[in-house]
Amino acid sequence: MLKTISIYALLMFLSATVNAQLSAVDGHQLERSDGSSIDYYITKHSVDSAKTLLLVVQGSDCNSVSRIPSVNQLKHAWPGADLLLIEKYGISSDLAYSKNVQREDCPSDYLKMDSLEQRVTDILQVIRQVEATGAYDQFLMIGGSEGALVANIVASRSNLIAATVSFNGGGRWFLDDVIHSIQYGKQDSATLRAEIAGFTEMAAQIVANKEMDIEISGHGSRWWRSVLQMDQLKQLAKVESPLLILQSEQDQSVSVKSTDQMIDSLMNSGKKNISYKKYADLDHSFRNARGDSKLADVVKDINRWFLAAVK
Repeated sequence: MLKTISIYALLMFLSATVNAQLSAVDGHQLERSDGSSIDYYITKHSVDSAKTLLLVVQGSDCNSVSRIPSVNQLKHAWPGADLLLIEKYGISSDLAYSKNVQREDCPSDYLKMDSLEQRVTDILQVIRQVEATGAYDQFLMIGGSEGALVANIVASRSNLIAATVSFNGGGRWFLDDVIHSIQYGKQDSATLRAEIAGFTEMAAQIVANKEMDIEISGHGSRWWRSVLQMDQLKQLAKVESPLLILQSEQDQSVSVKSTDQMIDSLMNSGKKNISYKKYADLDHSFRNARGDSKLADVVKDINRWFLAAVK
């Protein structure tokens, strides 16, 4: 049943269009503890040595981060910074771009191993390696959709990140966001309630069974278990560095209500390092009702916040 639900386009904002054109890219590899390789890229802003490195964390899809054009706009959040991009497990720049969620050529290693925890572990390994070179004085991070969840966890575990922006990552529990996506734009009905009940039951089975041989919307059981078990409120409570959370109010993929509740809990607990900004007329991809992208305007807001947060 889950394979037929349209909500699995969610958490894919940074994968919305094809073939980012990046220049002056230095490709690198690091070996994981299991012997596999992490591919990552540092794009030089100019021949001059930049002192700030901006990490952009992609959303949820089986594509190479090197082929995502939204990155070209997000990098302007700190003009003059070098850009760091990190591939997911099993993916390299050799993988052609595809909008097909259920693409047949998605690497089997990715389907087996990809999860929030794996992505966080890889990012931490890479930024420690880069930091050890002494090339950069400052690390900044942006993550959208699933990338927002990953960025928030990284920020909670590393003191190397000076400031983080995460956007449209949803509320405390992923299940609430999925239910919101199922319900979005639909009238209450027996069919809708059955769809929600079916997903909720399947989610419980995934969490209860450590290894399930499944592929749902281009993800395996490790990924599904990781997102369903993550308590985002708990992760955010651990973040000590400046963090800006952005949320579109017309988001069809994640629950604005759940996000508001999570932010209220953080503020009521006394968190002073977290800022929250909403966009009234924009959707999950920062598009307005006419379908016009407002990402460039959002990036300007991010730049202004970064300048104030790390001055």
